[in-house]
Amino acid sequence: MRKFSLSGIVACALLVAAAGCVKEHASQPVGNLQPKTYFWLFPDSSIADGISKQRLRWWGEDADGFVVGYLLALAPNLISLPDPDTLSYSFVTATDSVIQFPLKQAKQLYLVAIRAIDNTFSGLAAGSVVRLSPRPYWDKNINGVFDALDSELESLPSAMDPYGARQGFPIRNSPPSVTFLTDPSNPGQVIQQPETTFTVASFSWIGTDLDGDETIDSCRISLNDSSFSRSFTMSATATLFTLLSPRTVTDAASGEVNAEVYTGTFPNMRRIGILPGLRLNDRNVLHLQVRDVAGDFSPRVQLPQGPRAWFVKKPKSKLVVVSDYQKVDLDSVRSFYRKLFSSAVGGRFANYDEFDIRVGATIPNPGVLVPAILNPAFVHTLKLFDFVLWYTDQFPSLPVAQIPLYLYWASGGRVIYTTEFASAVGDPRGSLVDFAPLDSISSVILPNPAVPSPGTTRIPKNYVLFPDSSVPSQLYPTLEFDSLTVANQPTNFHLLFMRPIYRRADARYIYRLQPADARLAMQYHYVGTPTVGVIDNSKRFVFLGVPLHLLNGRLNGGKGIQAFLDKVFVEEFGF
Repeated sequence: MRKFSLSGIVACALLVAAAGCVKEHASQPVGNLQPKTYFWLFPDSSIADGISKQRLRWWGEDADGFVVGYLLALAPNLISLPDPDTLSYSFVTATDSVIQFPLKQAKQLYLVAIRAIDNTFSGLAAGSVVRLSPRPYWDKNINGVFDALDSELESLPSAMDPYGARQGFPIRNSPPSVTFLTDPSNPGQVIQQPETTFTVASFSWIGTDLDGDETIDSCRISLNDSSFSRSFTMSATATLFTLLSPRTVTDAASGEVNAEVYTGTFPNMRRIGILPGLRLNDRNVLHLQVRDVAGDFSPRVQLPQGPRAWFVKKPKSKLVVVSDYQKVDLDSVRSFYRKLFSSAVGGRFANYDEFDIRVGATIPNPGVLVPAILNPAFVHTLKLFDFVLWYTDQFPSLPVAQIPLYLYWASGGRVIYTTEFASAVGDPRGSLVDFAPLDSISSVILPNPAVPSPGTTRIPKNYVLFPDSSVPSQLYPTLEFDSLTVANQPTNFHLLFMRPIYRRADARYIYRLQPADARLAMQYHYVGTPTVGVIDNSKRFVFLGVPLHLLNGRLNGGKGIQAFLDKVFVEEFGF
């Protein structure tokens, strides 16, 4: 058993009594401690020059709470805060941001000031503009003046870092760079102009800048002048532009002409200026530079690039004949049309322009003379002419024709389109009905072993196309399939793919093929009198589902096609 002495017990009692007799004082609240703000870097001297677009980081600490946000300000040409602080701050809650310094000169110093705010303050949304002079307030109308629309922030000074973090950032402008549009199917391959064009060409460029692509301010272009002494400057938003010299300028000109500059695509194009220096029937080079907001230019780029040439051909006729044809008899077909127009329509188209869109074509790529930017380049190329005669084989370039030919017709152009159809479905994507006055095309497979069928793969010599109309004045001349090929070789039948076509509601039939002769072999048979020709009610689009160049039979004194063209151009097209 442990024993305690009396003196020990007394001593303990005295200590307890003493502790219970401590004098009480009134509570003394501790004031709020303001937060501290820090940048992610602590340089011992000035930092090196940087680009105008940078990611900055910061943080705040609060000894008796937590940080709810920051006031962030950028100030050009300052090395310290002004007194009083007249900067415009933005309230942010993030601790990092990509900052775009608005640089409008080659080099500039920016002061970045950040003040942490602790949890004793609330009521601001991210992005709110705050000013500290003459008193802290929320500048709701962002006019830099404290007025009735603004809100005073009385509790902000005690919740805010009174000093904040400050750092100077020397910013040096980076020149922009530019390239022409590249081919999506061939990455890195710049889209070149065709080696020969008429007086229309579209260009598209892409500019980049380390300071931010939005700092690119303008673009300047010149023709055949690398010094840009004769240039045109346009907005940086004009990344697609078209040079166009209209017939009103070129018909009476030679040598060099002005080109009109357009932006946008047809039919919503806007003319923005004039560029001198387009050389007719000669080679041309386009030079381009972009300029940023600080005044620096990119290196110059040009088209064409490499060994290529860009030859601009002056249009000379009101008619362009589009050759969409790759059969072995192409040269004979070409000669046929030259000879035909030497006398048809009074010989007024004897010197027509020609556009071969199948030169260098490879499936699925179009010919090398087809502009890569179909709208507006190819649309306006067609619009240089009052009339288009477009002839094809059984594989027409429907993606090339689909939109440009429709837009050309819709804007007043007049078209004769003559074609045949492939052995499978004649128009699997429905492209033809987008621009031609057709509702549909027979989908019969050719040849069809079950005869008779709607279509056929061969038509005998001397078969005729009968005009189709209940109105005598609308009748077309009868056309006859020749007994010779287009190369003047005797033949008993013409190998082609014929299938019936069906008119649109706003069109009428003009030709039917004669009934098949039952005495001929079964492979010649087809059903009834297939419709093979239509014209739209506006009398501006004639469509033939058989090749025109095979219809030079001896009816009408061997001038059936000439009579057909006279009917179309004079009576229908009003030429």
